[in-house]
Amino acid sequence: MHVSPSPLPDARLLPIAVDLDGSLLHVDTLHESIFTLLKSSPLETAAAFARIRTSKAAFKRSVAETVSLDIAGLPFNMELLAWLRTEHARGRRIGLFTAADQSVADAVAAHLPGLFEVVRGSDGQVNLSGARKAELIAGIFPEGFAYVGNAPVDVPIFARAEAAILVGDVTRLRGMLPAGRRVEAEFPVPAAGWPVWAKAFRLSHWSKNLLVFVAPLLGFPAEGGPTLILQALLLFVLMGVIASASYLINDLFDLAADRQHPIKHARPMASGAITAQEGAFVAAGMLGGALLMSLVLLPPAATLVLLLYLGTTLAYSFVLKRMPIVDVISLAGLFTVRILAGSVLLDVVVSLWLLTFSMLFFVGLAMVKRYAELERVVASGGEGILSRGYTAKDLALLLGAGLASGFSAIVIFTIYLIQEQYPRDIYGTPALLWMMVPIIMVWLLRVWHLALHGKMDEDPVAFALTDRFSLVLGVIAAIVLVAAWR
Repeated sequence: MHVSPSPLPDARLLPIAVDLDGSLLHVDTLHESIFTLLKSSPLETAAAFARIRTSKAAFKRSVAETVSLDIAGLPFNMELLAWLRTEHARGRRIGLFTAADQSVADAVAAHLPGLFEVVRGSDGQVNLSGARKAELIAGIFPEGFAYVGNAPVDVPIFARAEAAILVGDVTRLRGMLPAGRRVEAEFPVPAAGWPVWAKAFRLSHWSKNLLVFVAPLLGFPAEGGPTLILQALLLFVLMGVIASASYLINDLFDLAADRQHPIKHARPMASGAITAQEGAFVAAGMLGGALLMSLVLLPPAATLVLLLYLGTTLAYSFVLKRMPIVDVISLAGLFTVRILAGSVLLDVVVSLWLLTFSMLFFVGLAMVKRYAELERVVASGGEGILSRGYTAKDLALLLGAGLASGFSAIVIFTIYLIQEQYPRDIYGTPALLWMMVPIIMVWLLRVWHLALHGKMDEDPVAFALTDRFSLVLGVIAAIVLVAAWR
């Protein structure tokens, strides 16, 4: 915060008119309400948007009457709030003036009791912004006022104010002020940079998309070439972009829940570092760009698989993750879709052996993930992962089903070898493939051993990419596959 070196004398302490969205709050309450409403009732969202034809204020009233925001969980600008409380203690009158609906303004004022002498918002007929807001504030504080604002729409209000209090991109706002307008204080809020967006994109989860290389690598000796490698690399990137966009969409619709979570509250959108509007625009751009590049540069089947991946991911985020057992099947399906995506780059028919092995294997790993999460909650005295529908009684089910799925995958791989279903034009020494059976078995049992002892703190796939023992087994497996090739 920067405060003007020449504060007004106490005898002329100007009243302070405070803007809400983007100023007192890091976010826009209308945008967040729209996405909350869209998640709970698309039909009511359409009905609310129909009222825009009446007026913007009527639209805001319609949304506010349907959505109840968790005001306490919203990301307030704590530095500004602390300053306002200090100024209030000095005897300054403070009012809240916002284009948000009056009900939202009242809820914020109730959350901050005693701070605001006046609370005004849009009333369902008049949208309180720009010149209208300036006129109202000037009428309530005829002796003059200082205005707290953050956006170009506030310029007419700054023009009527005797002092400006700037929030957000203060350098830009300073250039919009009338000549000679005094700036009493500044509360700069930096725009989200790459580190913030990278966190929102969950780039570490891109490692799961390495599965798109499975089929191309297995088929490379017969169909290898620069085109296949380049297409696989592009597919990896596009699937990562779609995954990151899906995470943004998930966070966009889970804002209230994330803000109540002990860890997820620090996510960029939940904390207000990225606004809902920014997240929506970036997610839409990423999805559109990824699908367009796929249509132009990859086989049509690859685009269809990417759409399947996107649809499954969104279905999981909105519905399937709250359905016990269905959620782990869905997770396994997402891993298998990644392998399927790589398979469509080849000219051969997709191997049902590979897809069946993948589905069973990743069902087992998804069970590991849920078992480890549930065991930690139960060990700490909780009843279960209630948001996912699991309780302590499900530990035995997850353990049994997870082990059964993992060993079923091994059985499928063994039958594949016994019946000599491997491509003979790829594997010159297929007998070496038998070494893969104990490698898979050792790794699978070790993962369950760690989970049973409470040492599996993350997704098993992410764990494998950082665990030394797993990496050594991975190198051995790669050597075996290369040796089995011609």
